[in-house]
Amino acid sequence: MSDRIDQGAGNRLGKAGTAPPRAASVPPVQLIVASGPARLSKENVVIALSLLVALLIVDQIPIKPGHTGLIRRVGIMIAQMHNGSLNADDYHAMAANYYEGIEQFDRISQDNVENADYHLRPDFLRYENNPHINRPYAAGMRTFNSFGMQNPEYPLLKPAHIRRIAVLGDSISLGPAGHDYVTLLEDKLNQVALTPGKTDGFQLLSFAVSGYVLLQEMDVALEKVSKFQPDVYVVALTSREIDGSRKHLAKLVVRGTDLKYEYLRQVVRQAGVKPTDHVNTIVLKLGPYFQSMTTWALEQIKKHAEAEGAQMIVVLLAAPFEYSVTVQDFDVLHQSVDGLGVPVIDLREAFHGVNLPDVEVAPGSDIHPNALGHKMIFDTLYSRLQAQPEAWHVLAGDDAPVPDGTPRR
Repeated sequence: MSDRIDQGAGNRLGKAGTAPPRAASVPPVQLIVASGPARLSKENVVIALSLLVALLIVDQIPIKPGHTGLIRRVGIMIAQMHNGSLNADDYHAMAANYYEGIEQFDRISQDNVENADYHLRPDFLRYENNPHINRPYAAGMRTFNSFGMQNPEYPLLKPAHIRRIAVLGDSISLGPAGHDYVTLLEDKLNQVALTPGKTDGFQLLSFAVSGYVLLQEMDVALEKVSKFQPDVYVVALTSREIDGSRKHLAKLVVRGTDLKYEYLRQVVRQAGVKPTDHVNTIVLKLGPYFQSMTTWALEQIKKHAEAEGAQMIVVLLAAPFEYSVTVQDFDVLHQSVDGLGVPVIDLREAFHGVNLPDVEVAPGSDIHPNALGHKMIFDTLYSRLQAQPEAWHVLAGDDAPVPDGTPRR
């Protein structure tokens, strides 16, 4: 492999060739306090009123597709001022805060009860699910089997005439046990996609772990999944991936953990990352490598699946938050997934137009989908599978009838 790693581009990911300053080099902030009350001059009042009037006028101008430059930027700014919902930065900040404990290396999340669901590891994965979990939480039950998977106690050895589908994902793929979209899809496949004598049943194996990002999911795919002999690998990516894998890599570097994969070592070297850098500084330095790193990780899963005689699907999995954030993030992710040569199922519409608090576990504090939210994810996913016969046949098998009546392959 060449020592040169291709530098991809992405929104909010940093500029290629720009090395951010180290946090240690930033001088201390000095607080300057005015010695007396501020004077409001007539000139300042006139300027303020003029700006207000200008904003009101601009607010009345419709932004059309042909508008570019300053007019479009101002129009977008005005629209964002009207929008009281979470924007992209709000959502990513909330997600980072939810997993703050992971970043501190001493616990999994801010929820002490949830911490009992996982145990820390001193290696590339950093943590994983505990086995034999069965507890209630705000949306239902959290149930892990002896393998730490939210599944029935499926054996390692695949039974004859059973089609196994491995699902790799984060907490959005972990819903209330029995009501999560993975279980709902398994139930539906067992109702409509059986082919007697060839596929007598479907088992969807959930390898989802809260807070996991693509690099961890890749490692799970390469190290754990094969033992269950899956026929299909489903990689469910969420908005967390926009900066999640870069943060994961940054934490490994800061902690001195082996990066395991030579490609990642090359990326870190070429980005000028130092172990003494702050995590946020490393994330910025890795920004230009986001697209190429994402594509590389997905390619490793695809190659591994093909070597095992399996196939792969990528699902862009929406969470219940502001639709414009989902659109923005998924447009970025498409730059990395569209050239893989595998079916891509985009679920950005899952919560579009929905009253979001109705589908969140705890509106304002836990925006993971509740049982209703998972039902909406499943409905959108099943609809997309019906509209994408190629994806359906990869998932259910060449002989499985498409539910809309499309002939078998």
